[in-house]
Amino acid sequence: MRNAKPQHPVNSMQNRSFLVTLAVASVLSAAGAAAAEQSAGPDTSEWTCSKCPFDVGYRSEVELGGAYVDEDSAKFGDYTGLDEKGGYVIANAEGRAAEKSGYVLEYELTDLGLDSREVRLGGGKQGKYEFDLFYDAIPHRIWDTTATPFRGNGSSDLTLPSGWVDAGYTGGMTALGASLRDVDVGFDRDRYGAAGRFWFSDNVKFDLDYRRDERDGTRTQLASFGSVSTELLRPIDDATDRLDATVRYQAKNWYVQAGYLASIYDTKAAYLRWDNPFTAMVAGANVGQMAMAPDNQYHEFGLSAGWFGLPGNSTVTLALASGKGSQDTGFLPYTSNALLVTDALPARNLDGEMDVTRADLTVTSRPVDRLRLRGSVAYDERDNGTKQLAYTSIVHTDLFPVLDDRVNPVYGFERLRVFGSADFRVYDDLTIGAGGEWRTLDRTGTAQEVKSEELADGWGSVKYSPTGFFGIVLKGGAMERTPDKYEENAAGSGQNPLMRKYNQAYLYRSYGEGIVNLAFGSLPITLGASAFYGDDSYTLSTIGATTGLDRRYGVDLTWAMTDKLSLYASAGEEKIDAKRQGSQAFSQPDWRFVLEDNFETYGAGLRAQPLEKLGIDLDYTYAKGASKTALVGVNGGNFPVNESEFSALTADVTWAMSERIDLAVTWRYESFDSSDWAIQGVEPATLGNVLALGADPYDYSVNYVGASVRYYFGPRKLSLPE
Repeated sequence: MRNAKPQHPVNSMQNRSFLVTLAVASVLSAAGAAAAEQSAGPDTSEWTCSKCPFDVGYRSEVELGGAYVDEDSAKFGDYTGLDEKGGYVIANAEGRAAEKSGYVLEYELTDLGLDSREVRLGGGKQGKYEFDLFYDAIPHRIWDTTATPFRGNGSSDLTLPSGWVDAGYTGGMTALGASLRDVDVGFDRDRYGAAGRFWFSDNVKFDLDYRRDERDGTRTQLASFGSVSTELLRPIDDATDRLDATVRYQAKNWYVQAGYLASIYDTKAAYLRWDNPFTAMVAGANVGQMAMAPDNQYHEFGLSAGWFGLPGNSTVTLALASGKGSQDTGFLPYTSNALLVTDALPARNLDGEMDVTRADLTVTSRPVDRLRLRGSVAYDERDNGTKQLAYTSIVHTDLFPVLDDRVNPVYGFERLRVFGSADFRVYDDLTIGAGGEWRTLDRTGTAQEVKSEELADGWGSVKYSPTGFFGIVLKGGAMERTPDKYEENAAGSGQNPLMRKYNQAYLYRSYGEGIVNLAFGSLPITLGASAFYGDDSYTLSTIGATTGLDRRYGVDLTWAMTDKLSLYASAGEEKIDAKRQGSQAFSQPDWRFVLEDNFETYGAGLRAQPLEKLGIDLDYTYAKGASKTALVGVNGGNFPVNESEFSALTADVTWAMSERIDLAVTWRYESFDSSDWAIQGVEPATLGNVLALGADPYDYSVNYVGASVRYYFGPRKLSLPE
């Protein structure tokens, strides 16, 4: 169950949270005397709790109003639904009814006037049962600057309009301009769910959680016929059902829990079929077809147990799980080109199966007051039981048959992880720690370049806090991943034998980070700073990734000037450098790829109450980024710099018109400007061999203004029992 105040929809766009540190002190004192011969304890039958804050009775808040957005922008409206110019309804409500006996019923209605709405109803009786019914929607807006000549967008069958003129290149498609239609790219996600918790006794508890996610809309998809390609809108029309059920027995010093997990994915868009807008390279290649994500499901049973209060203040937990994933969606034919002769498929469907096994043992201990120990061993296995068959008539992009037969690969792995750490408090102000991890990975199934690898990671830390106004944490370590011999033949004859995949290559990583917190004596000011450094070296890779460097810095300041005025500010920067080597001659390196990314963020704001009835919140955020890419060596040169700049200013003003009525006004100005050489200036016919959607880099300046009235029913604060 959850209890939250209704908020303006614009609040969901703010990625900051306002942090204010409050110190609360209380002093309890008691004095008394008792005669030596007294044997009976005090009589507590008449004692009452006059200071206990129980939230009993009924209260609710209702908010109604309107908002206006002055510009269309998919990016501004992503995840909020504020993507179109015009008016919107602000409608929120929250309420709670509670009895002294423990019965509670509460509801929450958020952003009912937007596509990002949420509805939740919960309740129960303390210690007996709880329930939660919920619905929420999230709109994912991707592009609103795209256009396509295809009809039937949103379905699995895309057709060209009558009168279409095909050509070998986009410039020859004379009907393209008249056939283009503006289309938006994105999808809506709706979630329905129910959850419950039931106590059959003080020791036995049952939890059940069910949710269903439904998605509807489109995403971009490239589809090719040999050397020409078309950017399409593939349909999204699917649903995922998830069920999680557990039963737990809790004793004084141990527990045992059994659970079941299910995930079932069902799609009505398992394929995409489209007309070829280019002149067919071979007879019959007028329509293309490809498979999308198939129906699948996963079921898992788990068992866990734990023991507490063991010698040395130790705790032991054990978790076991076994699951199976499967998919049996029917195969599409080898090709949609009726003029190509193919063999029969070796099976009607993949009949794919994946068995999952997990085991995890964790031990924590505190043998002495100053020493904390933790260790764990985890085993994880993926066993791919899919049958392997020979596919003898594979057709390349509906154009021509592939001469050799292909056998579907199957991949799995076995992974063992051992972890340990120790923290020792040298004295009250100083704690030192050390830890490490050792992991092995064995790849099973179809041969890969690296069959097995080991990873070792070790670190140390120091925590020093000499006063209540100053604290520092330092941590540093190194990690090494060591693969077995690299099998060059596993990658096939088309790969440079000097190539090393970055996720399977030898890697040495060193890293360090520090955090400092400072309070200025009696002043209500807190200052925090952090830094991170990570250096990746692929010293045994001749072709592929060679180095990577990541540096992050941040600082934040909070100043509670008075109980009615607080200020905060923050700044951060991240720099990422990466290098990769390649060979145009299919031999030793003759060119180098160099990437430099730089991101900066700044923020500031205040929270003030200049008058008893007036509250003001101001927040400003600024961010910019730049990505530089250069090729050094054969045919070298610099790519255009990709840049982005974001700024947002939000002002919230609340006026208490009466004890039960508040007037709220929100204004938010947000601007975003970006450049991306990969899509900038690429109209549908810009590239001769690619029919594009013509998406533009994000560029907008939007004002959001909202005004609403909040009415409070019942008490606005916790009520105290009589």
